[in-house]
Amino acid sequence: MKNRKNVVRGACALTVAVGLIPGAAMAQDSGPKLTIGGTTYTKYLWGTQRDQGAMYNFTTVPGEGYGDNGIGTELELLLNAKISPQVEVNGRIHSRFNQNFWTNFGGFGGRNPPTPDCTAGDCGEFDPRSNQYIKLRGMSVTLRPGYLIDSALIGATDLGQFDPFVIGRVRYIDRDNAAAIMLQGSNFERRLTWDAARISLPRLWAGPNFSTGAFHARDAAYGFQAKYTPNELFDVGGIFQYANDQEVNVEDTNVDDGRDLTPRYRNGVGGLKAGLHMGSWLDVRGAAYTSYSNADPILSPANFGGIGGYSAVLAGRHTDQTYMLNASLNDPLDVGLSLNFQLFSIGADYVAVMASRREADVLLTEGHDGSFAFPGPSNASYGIYKGNPTRIGYGGWTSEAQQVATINVDNDFTDFDEPMAETAIGWKGVTANPVYANGALEVGGEYSFITYNTNWQAYGDASKSLNESQYPGTELDSGVGHNYRTAYQPFQDKKTHLIALRAKYVVDVLKGIDVFGKFKYIHETDKRMNDPRFLPYASGACAGGGVACDNTLVNEYSAGNSTSGIYSNPNVVTNSQGDTGYQFKPFDNLADDDRLLDYTTFTAGAGYQFTDDLYVSASYSKFFADLLDGNTAFQAYNNHEMASGKHNKNQVLVKARYILSGVEFGLEGQYAFGTFRPDFGDGYVVQFADDTIAADHGVAVGSRGFTNRNGGWNTLEERNFEQMRVKAFMKAQF
Repeated sequence: MKNRKNVVRGACALTVAVGLIPGAAMAQDSGPKLTIGGTTYTKYLWGTQRDQGAMYNFTTVPGEGYGDNGIGTELELLLNAKISPQVEVNGRIHSRFNQNFWTNFGGFGGRNPPTPDCTAGDCGEFDPRSNQYIKLRGMSVTLRPGYLIDSALIGATDLGQFDPFVIGRVRYIDRDNAAAIMLQGSNFERRLTWDAARISLPRLWAGPNFSTGAFHARDAAYGFQAKYTPNELFDVGGIFQYANDQEVNVEDTNVDDGRDLTPRYRNGVGGLKAGLHMGSWLDVRGAAYTSYSNADPILSPANFGGIGGYSAVLAGRHTDQTYMLNASLNDPLDVGLSLNFQLFSIGADYVAVMASRREADVLLTEGHDGSFAFPGPSNASYGIYKGNPTRIGYGGWTSEAQQVATINVDNDFTDFDEPMAETAIGWKGVTANPVYANGALEVGGEYSFITYNTNWQAYGDASKSLNESQYPGTELDSGVGHNYRTAYQPFQDKKTHLIALRAKYVVDVLKGIDVFGKFKYIHETDKRMNDPRFLPYASGACAGGGVACDNTLVNEYSAGNSTSGIYSNPNVVTNSQGDTGYQFKPFDNLADDDRLLDYTTFTAGAGYQFTDDLYVSASYSKFFADLLDGNTAFQAYNNHEMASGKHNKNQVLVKARYILSGVEFGLEGQYAFGTFRPDFGDGYVVQFADDTIAADHGVAVGSRGFTNRNGGWNTLEERNFEQMRVKAFMKAQF
């Protein structure tokens, strides 16, 4: 009986204690806390291209869809748990648009088994791109022990605390997909701060051929940075990154003692940075970086075969440097006039595999516009071939470009209203950016002069064949604008001048009308091939007069090496009207591949805050491009639509934003229209489209054009373009 009474008393005491513990924990604010929040985002796309491959306007990823029509919804749950003052847990559970259209009706049914070419939700519930799956992202644990280090993060991170030239923030849709073990610390009353990290290499793109090979579990990048700030006037720092991509050594056949590893790709980058801060009126920052890149020629491509190739990094072994100097004068005369200034030189062989691919703008210049981002007049990359339409459309992206210090540029899964990223590898020059503000008036300008560390002949080494190039050409540099991921072409002698002026003024009418405008002018020249020894054939190889070219008169620029493999001679053809001559002009003059661009844009618009919740703006932009981009002898590297001629493009844009008690609505509608009047030079016989050409390329039977070396068709007729598209969204946070 006594034991029973003790048990009952103990149970009562335990019950009281359990009842008191939550109250005590809450009073001390030291118990575990879980916070759940989230976002739901619904996107509406409508456009006259009538593409429905996916809920994004653009991608270059093989087998992925793109589209300008559809409605989709995604959900993001944000989890935060504070276990104690020393331990915090964060995570996201996130769905993705991809092919999750409303018309999927929950993702049921579909093709089974799924195939790699599933687009538009065809595979339904059997394909994670269209079955409305939820995916774990952004899982991390942060420790703050209170000694030795400030914090340790284990798990997902966006890498935003580093440097976009070395280890850059990962783009927004994958913002915390990078996984790392990261330590942060400080000393001397935080005058010295440091970060150290071991980052798992993304197997999908962080290496040669956009891959880290077959064995990826051990592949990693190691980073360290430190910054010392002795006082408010001066700071100095350094950063280092080493990436190591390894494969199982196939020569190690003795598995009794494990398997050896062998390097596939290694990349080291180091940088020194310093800043001088003279109060509020002057800020000067400088940085110098050096990189080492070494790709094994057996486990990865040894070269990219002349003028082709796609890769996130160079083939072979390379070292190079990058230098930056930035200065800002903040209204030194106290008249509202400030000046930003930048000197820059990004090496042709500079490689940082973990540099920012998108979410950074490393240069002060506006750079090129996103309106023309691919070689063809309609933004088609390989438009001379059947079945190669433009993805992003004639309108392109609607803003200026942002520059990144890598050839591994990422514009995939973007919509037309987002900024376009472009590679700045090889760029060197100067930018001056004055800014004036006075009351309701804001004016900003820019002058940039850019030349290129990639100005070379035969990729900088005339002793080698072009087919041995270690530089991936990607889309190569032809067309109206700068092809956003193209840094290299075999022959280049290029210079760019850029002038821009922006203005905004608030008219004191009603609640105030925002009036804004912009002027931009680009003058760009590229002589490309500038030495006659690189011409493909000897003088007189094509005599004219209907006589076939003598293809034995090959011109060698060095022993056994010639450009005739790229610029072969034309055949003699007779067109449907009985005219006989060359299929295209022979490449017998250094001017045949010259490029000269005069590019001018004007924008004018106005915006008005109708209510506290609703803002609407409208603008009109005009684009003129007078372009010489080689003639039919050059023919845009044989693969792209030729763009030489006069481009006249118009863009009407309407934007609206409405916020209602935690829900945000946005809309951007665009109407783009214009013309392209080709001018491809002379020296060839005009051909006329037959039934097959007309069907394959969407041109009229009997329309003028010519077939190029690879069988593609370039029309000589004036082209008229028109595209309408709308993106609207609803974003609710809870």
